[in-house]
Amino acid sequence: MKTLVKFAAAVAVPALMIASPASAQDSESYVIGLSGSVDSNCELIPEGAGSFDVDMLNVGNQGSLTILYSCNSPYTVSLESANGGMEHQESGGVVNIDYDIEASFLGTGIGATSTNSADMNGTPVTIVTNNDWQNILTNAGTRTGNLDLSFDSLNEFAVAGTYEDELTITLAANF
Repeated sequence: MKTLVKFAAAVAVPALMIASPASAQDSESYVIGLSGSVDSNCELIPEGAGSFDVDMLNVGNQGSLTILYSCNSPYTVSLESANGGMEHQESGGVVNIDYDIEASFLGTGIGATSTNSADMNGTPVTIVTNNDWQNILTNAGTRTGNLDLSFDSLNEFAVAGTYEDELTITLAANF
């Protein structure tokens, strides 16, 4: 009989636990929405404005310029010509000597691009595209470029007067 009582007790205790309603626990919560931002930061060296005296009788390489650039987001580097070439001022632009810009990684030929001033007349032409999401220290590059005059006909070569253009290099974040 003692065994029967022990057995009955062993069955009754778990049955009471199952049959008893669970006591409700009081609960509250507070949800916090977190947000933050990092401003876009792009750096171009050199920046600002400069000038360069183009030798209008030299059809070869006019020299080179190295630009350094970096951005904390994807970016593009582009070139734009205000006049589409070296515009002859005294003729009001009747004579306009176009030029080619050739650029590559530190002048090595790696990633080389070439564009003509007529193609970038008032419309930026992209010479570098970087689609990486990285910090500004690791998302950087360089380009070394040179300018070569392109005389389309003998009539354009060595026309007396002054010539002007404005070449704009732009580094822009893409996001």
